[in-house]
Amino acid sequence: MDDKMTTTPENAAATSGEVALRRIAEREEILEICYWYNGEGFGERFTVTALAPFLAKGPEEIGAIMEGLVAEGALLRDGPAYRLSDTGTKAAGRLFHDTFTEFQLGSHGECTAGCCDGDDHSQCSHP
Repeated sequence: MDDKMTTTPENAAATSGEVALRRIAEREEILEICYWYNGEGFGERFTVTALAPFLAKGPEEIGAIMEGLVAEGALLRDGPAYRLSDTGTKAAGRLFHDTFTEFQLGSHGECTAGCCDGDDHSQCSHP
């Protein structure tokens, strides 16, 4: 019996689809990190070395993804570093918002408007 997996059109398509999804996820992850990095005040320029601690990838792979983002217009080359383009900033902001919105929601009974202290909602100006 042959232990090798036979390549069929179906599993080749599944593998191709998996690769495409992984590339999209990697691209989005790097955009979100760049957006966060900038928002935290670490700078507007990003290097592979600066982003590496936040990713489970080697420098060559990170660099290749970042170059792909340059080709797409989401990142711009800035000497030895990269920076978000206007298009990249908008896309990264949407991704970041979508990823972290649920973490910003208040829990049951918590004032999400920030005008209440503890459980006292007597001064609330919202419903």
